[in-house]
Amino acid sequence: MVERTVDETVFQGGVNTVRRRGDRVHRPASAAAPTIHRLLRHLRGAGFDAAPEPFGHDDEGNEVLSYLEGDVFPALPAELRTDDLLTSAAALLRRFHDASATFVAGPEDRWALPARSPAEVICHGDIAPYNCIFRAGRVVGFIDFDTAHPGPRVWDVAYAVYRFAPLHAPTNPDSAGSPEEQARRAAWFCRAYGLDPGALLLDTVVDRLAALLASMRARAESGDAASQAHIAAGHPALYEEDIRYLRAERERLLRAFAAPPGSSS
Repeated sequence: MVERTVDETVFQGGVNTVRRRGDRVHRPASAAAPTIHRLLRHLRGAGFDAAPEPFGHDDEGNEVLSYLEGDVFPALPAELRTDDLLTSAAALLRRFHDASATFVAGPEDRWALPARSPAEVICHGDIAPYNCIFRAGRVVGFIDFDTAHPGPRVWDVAYAVYRFAPLHAPTNPDSAGSPEEQARRAAWFCRAYGLDPGALLLDTVVDRLAALLASMRARAESGDAASQAHIAAGHPALYEEDIRYLRAERERLLRAFAAPPGSSS
């Protein structure tokens, strides 16, 4: 939901209220905010300007970030399910990972999610249409780095592919395409990133969803309002069904991964 006043625009997403004031965004700060801000400053120093620039905190304790101009979608609209868009998203993710690879994590750093081995890069942790900035049919920026954490490249790529292909069961409201078309789009994304599609990718998608479910439930039990809201909305059942789908269609998806680029088989 979006509300507008004379001097600010209020975005209501999930349990967070985000306010845009001019070219600045004010949003609730997580415990990981100091680490995330250090990461965002590092990215800009490394030449990656497709992420918000941090400007500290306001008097209410909200973090203040630069506003990235463009559109954000909760799921990928049909008109944006193009190969050019996949290429732009994958290329931007590769640029982000390459810039993050030289970030030196310290013992004082706090991450919302645990680091995973091998810690090749800093994973965004939630690359999906709702955390991307779209302009002219392309992905031009990433936002909401709250779940960033050290990990392997494929961990981030797997979740991005899950959302963008999308690798969803037919019962998922955001699902689109046959298993073959989903696999073709996933393979296209991976090749644009520079990673070979195959069993490792597909198995990592399943592991990534299982880790998401475990984290969501643990955080809900500890009192996290966002996780509790996701569970109340029935998200675990969707992820569990997607996991069953990916396991049931594993060989079919792998055969489609191996099809030549541009093939519809």
